[in-house]
Amino acid sequence: MKILIGTPIHESKDYSMERWLENVAKLQAAYPADLFIVDNSPGLEYMGKVKGYLKKYGITNYKIEHLELPPKQGKYERIARSREVIRKYFLARDFDAWFTWECDQLIPLDTLHKLIR
Repeated sequence: MKILIGTPIHESKDYSMERWLENVAKLQAAYPADLFIVDNSPGLEYMGKVKGYLKKYGITNYKIEHLELPPKQGKYERIARSREVIRKYFLARDFDAWFTWECDQLIPLDTLHKLIR
């Protein structure tokens, strides 16, 4: 089964981003999945920082995209627009499932195996 792990991110969640990506790396080792991240932080600076974390944890099977939105755009609208980008990415490719995983939640390494069963 080909799985897409898709999540919106924002610089406000940096408190957990490094630990989350470490968790993603371990999960991908247990069950291969593609990672698609949509950064809706203002500017490109945070996306660069996240790329550093991805490299640090050896995550290579990923795509990261920046979604620039007006500065006054509300949090929930940012998330909704980011998820729409992920939805379109998912539908345009040959994935069997999209696993939405919030970037500040650490999960057990067997989570994808349990969901697939």
